[in-house]
Amino acid sequence: MFLTTVNLAKAKSKTVLVQMVSAAGTGYFFNTKRNRQRDKLVLRKHDPFVNKHVLFFEKRKIRSI
Repeated sequence: MFLTTVNLAKAKSKTVLVQMVSAAGTGYFFNTKRNRQRDKLVLRKHDPFVNKHVLFFEKRKIRSI
């Protein structure tokens, strides 16, 4: 019986943690999860600095989950 080492590829995670930034320019942001295969997120949520619903754009990927 021979013991051999096999290089196995790491499995990629299915979800990614991303930072969403307000389009109102207030600097308000939040983090959310999205599917890896999906296009960049654009969400409409409440921005407490302007007290309105505004668009939030995906700024950057934080890490894989």
